[in-house]
Amino acid sequence: MGNINDIPITMKYIKNRINVILTLQISEPDLNTSEFAGFKIVNCYELLEKYNYCSSQDSHLKKLEYISEEIINSEDPILICNTGLSTMDFDIISGILRPHQLIINKILIPTLSKRNRKLAEGQEAYRNHSRWLHFYPGEIEDIYNNFEEEIKDLKTRYENTGTEIQEI
Repeated sequence: MGNINDIPITMKYIKNRINVILTLQISEPDLNTSEFAGFKIVNCYELLEKYNYCSSQDSHLKKLEYISEEIINSEDPILICNTGLSTMDFDIISGILRPHQLIINKILIPTLSKRNRKLAEGQEAYRNHSRWLHFYPGEIEDIYNNFEEEIKDLKTRYENTGTEIQEI
């Protein structure tokens, strides 16, 4: 048998690849950590604190660069929750990871039942506290519908890319 340098370069990258999981509106308490045994689970807020990121002073792109840097430098499979990212942000991170032979393997999203429950809770809060909430009538539903469109767009964009969209 030859040494590792005799293996084609693409095989070296496959051997060194890590799994990358990001979330869309999923917080750490919502994760069943036993499902992700072996993963380094990182709270995005803590990650950004580590880099002294300040949203009022630093650009949004800087946030995406810090997230990407954490992924690139990780030696273990990594799951980053509480990201607060949009579909376009996932695209930018994918672009930053590509030269490093990394992809986002999964994007975790809330299940339909969780999304519907959140809508019902929002509607209930609006009914009970509309005098104190600064929402126009129907805004809760608009937010829900926009999120549903974002999920649909995410699924379409990442179809056949190697990135799985998984509801949890």
